[in-house]
Amino acid sequence: MAMVPLPTDPGHVAGRKDALYEQAPDHPVGDLAAWRSTIVFSPHPDDESLGCGGLILHLTDRGQEVRVVFVSDGSMSHPNSQKFSSEERTALREREALAACSVLGVPEDRVHFLRLPDGRVPGEGHPAFAPAVESMTEMVRQWSPDTFVVPWRRDLHEDHRATWDICRAAVNRIGPGIRWVEYPVWMWEAKNTGDLPRQEEMITWSLDIADVVNRKVEAIRAHASQWNGVIDDDASGFQLSESMIGHFTRPREIYFEPAEKRHRSLGGEYFAAIYQGSEDPWQFETSEYERGKYAATLAALPLGRYDRALEIGCSIGVLTEQLAERCEELLAVDVSEAALERARDRLANQIHVELRRLSIPQEFPEGSFNLVVLSEVGYYWSYTDLERAIDLIQNSLRPGGVLLLVHYTPYVPDYPLTGDEVHEAFARKLTGFERVKGSRADRYRLDVWKKKGLTRSHG
Repeated sequence: MAMVPLPTDPGHVAGRKDALYEQAPDHPVGDLAAWRSTIVFSPHPDDESLGCGGLILHLTDRGQEVRVVFVSDGSMSHPNSQKFSSEERTALREREALAACSVLGVPEDRVHFLRLPDGRVPGEGHPAFAPAVESMTEMVRQWSPDTFVVPWRRDLHEDHRATWDICRAAVNRIGPGIRWVEYPVWMWEAKNTGDLPRQEEMITWSLDIADVVNRKVEAIRAHASQWNGVIDDDASGFQLSESMIGHFTRPREIYFEPAEKRHRSLGGEYFAAIYQGSEDPWQFETSEYERGKYAATLAALPLGRYDRALEIGCSIGVLTEQLAERCEELLAVDVSEAALERARDRLANQIHVELRRLSIPQEFPEGSFNLVVLSEVGYYWSYTDLERAIDLIQNSLRPGGVLLLVHYTPYVPDYPLTGDEVHEAFARKLTGFERVKGSRADRYRLDVWKKKGLTRSHG
């Protein structure tokens, strides 16, 4: 019988950390488009550059709003210095923070300092915790953020854990709907697997920063007091070792999100915000990727024509227009009225196409179909809603009817599920169906299912 390694076994801990880095699915940079107003919370000046400098650069390079909030005053890195008083150390750290943020593309008016005491940031239960939460909430509410990027909840430094507590309490006051992402700093120095995320607790993903890593290193080096001996009269003072800096100069950054997001569907408010920013947020009209995927989707249909078809999630109607050529009747539904308005303009002359606003699975169209197309929709549902939708879809299909699934497969932090999870759920839950086609391309998966029984042929 194999022995279970102790949580403090050095080889086991190192192996777990290596696996976190190596096995985290890549999050395509292009899918950061929905992060329109992001706040990065840095317990100390330098954590923002170390933990998520690459993310900040990708966002600011795209012209998206990023603010950085420094929580502690950073004064205790060299508490015994005689050359630099506590006030001078704080001023030095703030100058370095502004220089680093400038490298990261964050202007000075979007850099903020809470100046809580370094080494004593109040965590939950501390008398100063409630005032800190109040101050944080009052500050960030005015910015209408959609994303909080916060330190890993079990990072080894107490100020990092206290920052997490304050941010969590602030989000609870502001209300639901804020994207919550955690980044590790001191976790990479952990010596116990209990300090690492558990699979059932967090979803781990990575961001490719190879093309911006040199600028990230420049931002890290801007915090010279933390690595370059700028404060040279305190032998006990903190200095970042080159081995620790090495964790953060690799070509990928690691992030965590609470696994509970799998149980919350994205609804109308999410898509309203997406379409408010762009009439074609996923470039359906112009993308070569979309054009190739549409061609593969239509080529995968086993019949030439269909009596009555349902397209779930038609968006602005680009695929709908092409499906219409293969259908006697086509009902195309979407949760977004803004998207449907674009689709109505596109399909104004297609009298056999009906466009309708529906929120599936809470609503579902009447009647039966011999074709249902679910393209780039299933990962917006929670597992519960996905299973409800599967039941509704399979019950609505006539004998011999076709179900076509096509979904983007890379991990997207915004989405409750991945494309593969959607397709595997259909494979588990469909009853009385046979898969007649299954294929993968570089970034999407396509499956065609046929309900057993006879159907009228249309060539």
